[in-house]
Amino acid sequence: MKIFKNVLIAFVLISIGFTIGKHSAEKKSLGVDMRKTSLIRVYYMHGTLRCATCNNIEKMTKELLNNKFTKEIADGKIEFKTLNFQKNEALAKLFKITFSCVVVAKIQDGKIIAHQTLEKVWELYQKPLAFNNYLSRSIQVYLAPQEETK
Repeated sequence: MKIFKNVLIAFVLISIGFTIGKHSAEKKSLGVDMRKTSLIRVYYMHGTLRCATCNNIEKMTKELLNNKFTKEIADGKIEFKTLNFQKNEALAKLFKITFSCVVVAKIQDGKIIAHQTLEKVWELYQKPLAFNNYLSRSIQVYLAPQEETK
């Protein structure tokens, strides 16, 4: 009887651990960090095969973030993440992505509450100033304090 009780307790503990692990893995697959309450995550979403232009768009995005949003990155208000959308199907579906692009997402309490898919990076990658302005404006929208309605 004591062995049965110990096996049953072990089974329950393993089941609880599995459930917690599965829940964490689901959140991780969406690229959401549950420890931060509010942040902006800039994703560079790419396919499995990457061309020179794809790599250039990623590089330009990183450079803009590192040059213009240094303080926000240091404060944890902005994060950059590169993901293969073909391997992160849940996120690709959420963002409605079918090809490489940049996505700016607002994350509140571990949930993506708003996002903007920046497909024009393909049109602007050869115009660095226009590219940087386009990306900066999209980030600023989520950095601006939200006005409360009275």
